[in-house]
Amino acid sequence: MWSLDPWISRDKLKWFLLKFREDQELDALMKDYINILGHKIVMSPSKGPYGEKGKDIVAIENENTGAYCSYVIKRGTLRENLDGHYGILKQMRDAMMIDLEIKKYHGKQRTVVVVHNGDEGYRGAINKFEMERSRVESEINGNLLLRPIERWDIEDITDRLFPHRQYFKDTEINRMILDRLYHFEDIAMDFHNRAKTIGSTGTGVVN
Repeated sequence: MWSLDPWISRDKLKWFLLKFREDQELDALMKDYINILGHKIVMSPSKGPYGEKGKDIVAIENENTGAYCSYVIKRGTLRENLDGHYGILKQMRDAMMIDLEIKKYHGKQRTVVVVHNGDEGYRGAINKFEMERSRVESEINGNLLLRPIERWDIEDITDRLFPHRQYFKDTEINRMILDRLYHFEDIAMDFHNRAKTIGSTGTGVVN
């Protein structure tokens, strides 16, 4: 029997994640996963499809040392997201080389996780990514590298999220409840404002 629940199996979750858009879907899912890891998010995606100086999401992994991880999040394959002013290669470099705007984290150890909900696209894309990753890691001050830069494709994302499926299901239910409450509040406020307007004009309901 076919189930609409995408968390019922790993294969179904993978198929579901392949359909995710970057803005407000894949990035929202990754924020939930970062919360599971217990890391403090200090920067979330800005409006529009591009990150802030290479960083889509930034999470502090150790508040005592200030060490942090920048997440570069893209929809699709590695190949189709590598190049360009807002491509993975440039964002990865910027995320490592440009300090956070929050001064208390200047000069702190950092790393990058590149997340894309597709596969590689072709073998050359992996080689190109790995060459730039190695260059960035070698160019940055060794003391600033928290750990090697990582790349999570659709297989990695699925493997990381599936064991926490109950958490994600509960989180989604809570979001739906909050959305409905906010919607109900908007309706109530609109009704209240309309009632005030009718009362102030004294016209009542027109037949």
